[in-house]
Amino acid sequence: MQKIKKYLYIIIALFIMFPSLIYAATELGASTQNPVVGTDVYVQLNINYKNFKIGDAHYIITYNKEYLEFEEVIWIQTRGTYSMEPGKITIDKDFGKSWDSGAILQIKYKVLKDGLSKVDVVRNGESHYENGDVIGQSFVGVSISATKPSSQTLIGTLYVEGYTLQPTFSKTVYQYNLIVPPDVSSVNVFASKSDSRQTITGDGYKKLSYGDNNFPVIVTAQDGSSRTYNITVHRTDNRNGDTSLKSLNVSDTNIKYENDKNVYEATVSRSVEDILITARANDPNATIIGTGRKKLNIGSNTFNLTVESSGGRESNYTIIINRSTEEIPKVIKSSKLKTIKVNGLVMDLSDNKTSWLYGIGKDNDKLTIDAKAESDTATIEIIGNENLKVGINAIKIKVSEQNEVVEGEEPTYDITEYSLIVYKNPTNATLINEINNNTFNGDIVFSTSENASHIIPSSTLRRLKDTKSKLYYNVVNLYNGILYQAIISENIQNSDLDVSFKKVSDNLLTYETNIPEGTEMLVYLENLFLDGANVKIYTYNETGKYTLLTDGITVQNGYISFVTNGEKNYVITTSTLIEEKSPLDQLLAKYKNYILGGIGAFVIALILIILIIKKIKQKTNKGPLY
Repeated sequence: MQKIKKYLYIIIALFIMFPSLIYAATELGASTQNPVVGTDVYVQLNINYKNFKIGDAHYIITYNKEYLEFEEVIWIQTRGTYSMEPGKITIDKDFGKSWDSGAILQIKYKVLKDGLSKVDVVRNGESHYENGDVIGQSFVGVSISATKPSSQTLIGTLYVEGYTLQPTFSKTVYQYNLIVPPDVSSVNVFASKSDSRQTITGDGYKKLSYGDNNFPVIVTAQDGSSRTYNITVHRTDNRNGDTSLKSLNVSDTNIKYENDKNVYEATVSRSVEDILITARANDPNATIIGTGRKKLNIGSNTFNLTVESSGGRESNYTIIINRSTEEIPKVIKSSKLKTIKVNGLVMDLSDNKTSWLYGIGKDNDKLTIDAKAESDTATIEIIGNENLKVGINAIKIKVSEQNEVVEGEEPTYDITEYSLIVYKNPTNATLINEINNNTFNGDIVFSTSENASHIIPSSTLRRLKDTKSKLYYNVVNLYNGILYQAIISENIQNSDLDVSFKKVSDNLLTYETNIPEGTEMLVYLENLFLDGANVKIYTYNETGKYTLLTDGITVQNGYISFVTNGEKNYVITTSTLIEEKSPLDQLLAKYKNYILGGIGAFVIALILIILIIKKIKQKTNKGPLY
C-alpha cells in the first residue's frame, strides 16, 4: 500500500511539473534577410514558450565576420551581459528580473560583403525558468543574403510635357535648354528610372520666373552616387519693371539677400562639389541671369548674377564661394526620420519606408514611440497614439521642416508623414503560443509567420467546438503586424484545417486558399489600393466561372474584411469581371417563364378570337337556301 501511495505521489508531481518540461522555441529573426552591403541589419533573438518567465539564460550567437561586423547589442527586455570573440557573441542573463516570452534583444551588424551567410544561436549551458526548472529548447538561426548596392546613375527618360528639349534627349547628355512664351507660367518635367533601385528628385511641376529657370534632376544610385541632369527653361520677358532682388539663396551656405548689398561671400566644405543659386526679383517681369547649379573648384569661385528689365536696366551681383580643403560640419535640413523605435523595437527605414504593420496585446492602450529626425530643427508630431481600440488603429508620425523664409511671405514647410498600422488583440481572447495546445478556455489568439505551415490540428478544432470558442488565427510580420487574419468559429469541420491564404498574383490581386465557408477574414492589401477605395471580391471555381461574392467593400488603413463562401480562389479588384445586370434585366430574368407563358397565352387567345370572328362572318354572309 505504501508503494502504491509513493507511485501516486510521483505521478501527481510529474503532472505538476509537466508545464516546465515543455520546449521553448529559441529563434533568430532579421529586419531584412536581403540587406545591401554598407547598410545595417538587425538580428533579433526571440523566445516563444508557455506562460512562464525565464529566470536565467545562456546562449552563444555565431556569425561570419567576413560578411558581418558587430556594432552593438540592443536590449529589449532586462539587460543581461555579453562578451565578444571574433564571430561569436556570448549572451548571459543571471537570475534577477525575469524575461517574458517574445523579443529579448537585437544585435546590430554592418553588412561588409555580398553573399550568403548565417547567424546561428545555440545553448551555452542550461537555462532555467523563474521557478528554477530547466528549459528544454529548440534553436533556429537566420540566413542573410547580402547584395552589392547598384551604382547605376544614368536616367531612363527625361522630357518636358508639350515641348521639345534641345538637344534631343540622350542618357549621356546632361544639359538641356528650352524657350517658352511669356504667358507660360509653369512646365511639367517628367523623368523615369533606368534601375528600379534609383531615387530621382527634381521632376514634377515647376513654376517659371521670367528669364532663365534652372531645374536640376538628380538621379541617385543605391550606393549613394549621383548624377545631375540640368534643364534650363527660359521664359521670354518683354515687359518693363525694376531690377531689385526680393530674395537670394545659395545652397550649402547661409547667404541671404540684404538691401543695397551687391557682393556676397561664403565658405563651404571640400565635399561640396557644386552649389545651386536661386533668386527672385521684386518685379516679376524682370529677367534674372546667372542662377542655377554651379560647379566648384578648390579655392575661390566667383559667380555673377544679373537682373535685367526689358527696358535695358541692369543690376549686377557678385557671389564668391570659397571651397575649403577641409571638411566643415554641414547643417542637415530634412523632413525625414533618422531612427524610430516602437516599444523598444527598431523599425526598418530602408528604401524610404514610411509605413509599418505592428501588433500589440489586449492590455496595451498606447505605444512607446521614440522617433528622431535627420534634422535637429525638424518637429515631430505623433497623432492617434492614445486609447488604442481592439482591431486596427492608425498612428501618424508627422515630421515637419521649415523651408528658407522669404521676406514678406508666409513660411512654408517640407512634411513627411509616416504611418504605424497597429492591430490590438481582442479583450476577451487569451494569447497562446502553440496551435496544438488543448488547455485553452474561451476565445484565443494565435500568431505565426507568413512562411509557417498553416494547418490547425483537428484536436484544436474539437476543443473549439467543446468550449464554443473562437480562434483568431493571425499571420504576422516581424513586428506582429497582421498580414491576414482568419476567425475560426466553433461551427467548423473536425479534420485538420488548412487556413493558408496565399497571394498568387499582383496584376489581378488573386489568392488561393482552403478556408471553409463562413470564415471572417481580415486581409492587408499592401498599399495596392488607396484608403477609401471601394473594391469588389470575386471567387471562381475549377471551371474558371466568376461569382461576385461582395461589392462595395471600403479599404480602411490598407485592410478589408469579408466572409468566405468556401471557394478556393478569391480575386480582389476595382474592375468588373462579370456582366452586372440592371434591376430591370434581373426582373425580366426572374419572371421570364411567366412572361413567355403570358405572351403565348395572349397569342393563342388572339388566334381563337380571329377564327371566331371569321366564322361569324361566314354565317352572316350565306345566301338564300332556294
